[in-house]
Amino acid sequence: MSKERLKKIEISGPGINFDYAHFLPNSPKCGVLHGHSSTVSVTVVGKMVDDMVVEFGELKKMVKKVVDSMDHKLIVCRKYLSHLDNGKVKVEFDGVGGHYEFKLPTNSVYVIEFDSTVENISEHIAARLREMLPPNIHRIHVRMSEGFGKYATSSL
Repeated sequence: MSKERLKKIEISGPGINFDYAHFLPNSPKCGVLHGHSSTVSVTVVGKMVDDMVVEFGELKKMVKKVVDSMDHKLIVCRKYLSHLDNGKVKVEFDGVGGHYEFKLPTNSVYVIEFDSTVENISEHIAARLREMLPPNIHRIHVRMSEGFGKYATSSL
């Protein structure tokens, strides 16, 4: 009887990063529109297939595809959006200092299901990767920075 061989690989580095804007209405400090530069590292654990878990280059392409889709966008929870005509969305929330309302082209907004905390964004990245990775992958860990010395890790 052969024992299943699970191994772990990780990719990270300066090429896996993105810049984004967001707001967290319930936060005294982050309840205004502001931005971050983030780096991402991804670790996957999986069964060995042809003596590897997944090819590094393929994993990096998948991660880049996900983070590039969020790069230089406003990452916003769906509950703050209403769709307008002509490819625009209205973003509206009450935050620090009062009521905020602005209209943006849909291609400058990236929508997630929860407030755009680093914890929720890293979980969103992990979920998107889960859909793309081969079935031999058992676990995904996404570590995302939100500036220097501030990280969240999500695992699926």
